Amino acid sequence: MSGSTHNDHAGHRERLRKQFREQGGEGFHEHQFLELLLTYAIRQKDVNPLAHQLLARYGSLSAVLRADVFELMQTEGVGEHTAVLLSLVGKLAPRAVYAPAEGQRILTSGDAIPLCRALVGQSKREELWVVSLNHGHRVLHVDRISSGTPNETPMYARLVVECALRHGATGVLLCHNHPTGNAKPSPQDLEATAKVVRALEPLGITLYDHIIIAGESAFSLWSDEHLAGGLAKEELLAAAERKE
Repeated sequence: MSGSTHNDHAGHRERLRKQFREQGGEGFHEHQFLELLLTYAIRQKDVNPLAHQLLARYGSLSAVLRADVFELMQTEGVGEHTAVLLSLVGKLAPRAVYAPAEGQRILTSGDAIPLCRALVGQSKREELWVVSLNHGHRVLHVDRISSGTPNETPMYARLVVECALRHGATGVLLCHNHPTGNAKPSPQDLEATAKVVRALEPLGITLYDHIIIAGESAFSLWSDEHLAGGLAKEELLAAAERKE
């Protein structure tokens, strides 16, 4: 690399960092956030083309940060250090946004959906998250308890109970995604949710909602009219009545 080219890259990186320091990323495009992040893993190379390449492949910054480490490494120019950094940021972001200190209050499905959308992001695999809530419906902690295939992920009532007890929760919110694009719950989703209700009830812990995210669509098992019309299990309806 010639001295002038190296200086050009160093100058560009410093301008990005200065802009971020002074403006906190205000006005940044996705490729600029990603480019700045990549500079901390790849120090001697122009990473602008790689940032654009990753965004073109995955479709969004969120999807890049949610990608699997080994999948990221299939992209030319992405080594192990770079892939781990990107994946690490993706894993930390939801925990930082919804840290217990934030104490976000979840009273309605309208409150829950943005949180759930941030947790599952653009993952190409189904993921199941448990949001533990205190008696004031404030977030105590979030845990991803399973990650499966594009079509399914296991929902074990035992793991939901363990999360709730570990964090001293009096209520929980479940959320998972349907990467295939249809937010409607499957019969398996309904049955698994009913099992969670039955497991939590003896402990005095309420399942407040189960949100399914599918792209821009979302489905709330408590508030959606289709379920209220009688397709829900008796346990779900009973829990909904207790929530009232």
